[in-house]
Amino acid sequence: MRFISRLFAACWNLYARTFSRVASAALCNRGLTLALLLACAVMITGPWLRSSISRDFRGPHIPWSNDASSRFLPEYVAQAPRDWRWDSVAVPLLAIVCAAVFTACFRPRSTSHVFGLLVAVSIPALAVTLWNHPGLYEFFESEIRGRSMLRTVYRMEHDDLMTVRAPDRMQAFGGQTGKIDLLAPTHPVMVPLNYWMYGPWLIAAAVLGLVATKRASWTERTTSALAWSTTGIFLAIAATWPRWVAEYHWSQATALEERNQFPEASAALERARASMPSLGYLRRYWLARGRLDFRQGFDGGYRAFFVASQYLESADVDRARAELDPYVDESSVSAARDLMAEILGHTAAAFSARGKREAAELAWREAASIAPWKPAYWVAHAVTVVGTSPERAPEIEERYLAALCEVGDCFVGSDFASALGDAYFESGDFESARRLYSMAMNIFHLPKYVNLHAQEGRLGM
Repeated sequence: MRFISRLFAACWNLYARTFSRVASAALCNRGLTLALLLACAVMITGPWLRSSISRDFRGPHIPWSNDASSRFLPEYVAQAPRDWRWDSVAVPLLAIVCAAVFTACFRPRSTSHVFGLLVAVSIPALAVTLWNHPGLYEFFESEIRGRSMLRTVYRMEHDDLMTVRAPDRMQAFGGQTGKIDLLAPTHPVMVPLNYWMYGPWLIAAAVLGLVATKRASWTERTTSALAWSTTGIFLAIAATWPRWVAEYHWSQATALEERNQFPEASAALERARASMPSLGYLRRYWLARGRLDFRQGFDGGYRAFFVASQYLESADVDRARAELDPYVDESSVSAARDLMAEILGHTAAAFSARGKREAAELAWREAASIAPWKPAYWVAHAVTVVGTSPERAPEIEERYLAALCEVGDCFVGSDFASALGDAYFESGDFESARRLYSMAMNIFHLPKYVNLHAQEGRLGM
């Protein structure tokens, strides 16, 4: 009995000493500093931008500049999986974190300076993410419209699917954001604030590390934090200076257009594009240029783009397509192809709402071929096909299931797999149906909505 008591006491003492040492190491100044640096590394490599349907854009995916030669446009970078870039905002930030780990271990008194450097670099990194890639945010805005089309398509399959009932992951309180935007449109400079994620938290963590590791009075700590933050703000202004120059010229073009000075407005608009060449790929630029050409009586692709967009806003999709169709092909710029795909999407959604699934299938397929970088169209095409012809489920699975990695919305992805499972179920292939239902559960674990057809007891399953 004494042996057992001594053994128990020895084990307990060993556990207590080990726990004490681990806790002391974790809760000491060096341990807390390393934990904060680990959190910074997670935020650097984590999601910085979130879209409605597509996968998140992480720090290693976002470059510092968006020159015309970088090809950082939605048609090239929206599809997943994305490559990590050596010119991304994450590279210098991760280098600073590695230097901070070395400093915290061997030169702890200098750790505050490394955290200050992290503050000064993370601020321009966030600014570059928000304002040097305007085309990315037009893509995000169009995905919100695309998801509303998907809601119509999924509703034709079942009213209880998650995509039908739940708002998309970018909406707040059941679509309140959309209602506010209809009453007071957000300026393009402010639109990125709707999509940011870990960038601001990285800055907050860096400031916290700077203040906590600075061995001085609180006045000196605050002064140091303000100094490093001011340095970061100046670097952010320098890194995004072309955008502010372009916005200045754009505001001049708007003011000149309001005074009916159309040639001068066109010249100011071209100066804006020259200041930031990536603006020339935006729908915003094409609308402004097309409106000026229309008011001056010029013909061409810009005018057709503007007129087609006006027809689309008035729900006259046939005239919108007829106006834009001569200027759209596989070599057209992404703005024109994106608008044509949206026109076709509205046409297909109208067909789906009226029960004309064959016509909707053709329209969705054409939209997916024109804008292949937008998953909303091929998801809608696949769901429409399997809803119309369940026996074509193997064809759709072979063509589209591998691309499901591009979908970041778990509701859409789970409903897509569930729709394929329903098609297999209807065609009598129960093994494939179970496999797709399991995939839907893995994407989003909510048994109540995944295999509704099987739960209803159809076909005796």
